[in-house]
Amino acid sequence: MTYIPNLNSFDEVAKKYADTKPVRSTLHPVEQDVRPVGKRARKWERIIKVNDRCYALSCGGYADPVFNWGYSDQLKTHPLTTKDIALCAPIVWRKHKDGTETITVRNGPGEWQHNQTYSFISRALPRELWFRQTREGKQYIYNRAAGQTLHLPKTRTVPRHILEYHKRQAAKGISSWYIKRYLTAFQTEDDGLSVTFKRESDGKFTLVGEPHKVMVDRTRVNKDEKREFKPHIEALYAWAQAMYPMMRDQLNWNFRMEINKQLEQIAKDHGIEGFAKSHSALFLNAEKEFVRAILKDPEHVMRYGFGVAVMASMHDGERSYYGDKSDVEALAKHIRARFNRWINEMAGFATKVKMEK
Repeated sequence: MTYIPNLNSFDEVAKKYADTKPVRSTLHPVEQDVRPVGKRARKWERIIKVNDRCYALSCGGYADPVFNWGYSDQLKTHPLTTKDIALCAPIVWRKHKDGTETITVRNGPGEWQHNQTYSFISRALPRELWFRQTREGKQYIYNRAAGQTLHLPKTRTVPRHILEYHKRQAAKGISSWYIKRYLTAFQTEDDGLSVTFKRESDGKFTLVGEPHKVMVDRTRVNKDEKREFKPHIEALYAWAQAMYPMMRDQLNWNFRMEINKQLEQIAKDHGIEGFAKSHSALFLNAEKEFVRAILKDPEHVMRYGFGVAVMASMHDGERSYYGDKSDVEALAKHIRARFNRWINEMAGFATKVKMEK
């Protein structure tokens, strides 16, 4: 691991900032005030002085005005404010007017992994606080003095330029799974999902507020809604079962990309709404009502493409099966279960709900 000194108090952070010379180079003039918190070669891991009572420890990303990965051009329209930095940085130290000190830890935005942020938090926390994560993709802060493991949920809070960028992309008609996920996952207001500790006079830390509940996704299938489509689903699956042995060897990445191109052209030629190209993942971004229309109509102009998508789900199910493939019945059940999950998602029969673990 790349070394970062443990900064155990607000005063230690302020002193580290004051004692660190800003990086000066062609790319980083002194006005940027880039002061690394650890190795100078890793200049994106740095201390940002928000004001005399607030310092942020940053590892680059959306809330860093210098190392803003991927969206730096958007900062001209919606520049970062000190409020953005203090709200979105992974670690923020504050000294309040009454003299108390707090440290706030924030996870990365969105439901995906943020490995750079996790590495940074684990190395930049004070000695009494430890970062932990599980194989299930959950992150925690362990407070050693209290013997308390606290959930650090993924944040929804991002600076305005991120949200506005994706709104503009959506307004241009650019439809993709990640734009939709960004728009539903992000907000500019504080979501309250950070974890804050008060530093006591003995150097220990106590939690401010209540612990966050550990929430997990549970899938619920609307069986009543799906019942109407069951005969159509069975007919489609029977066709795919008959075709799959002949098509198995063709269902590779290149073939799926080619089918996607054909589907995109069909959508343009016929003025079809509800279909969106999604690389090799056929129909991933298609509107649910559009998928249901294909299910009901064996003569639909995109029916063959959808049939290929069904066979692709079967192919992926076969490849993901690690049991005895000579057990034909067990393999068939596994493939069918994979298809059921796929069609439930594609046609909108399944919804994910958050529940306390």
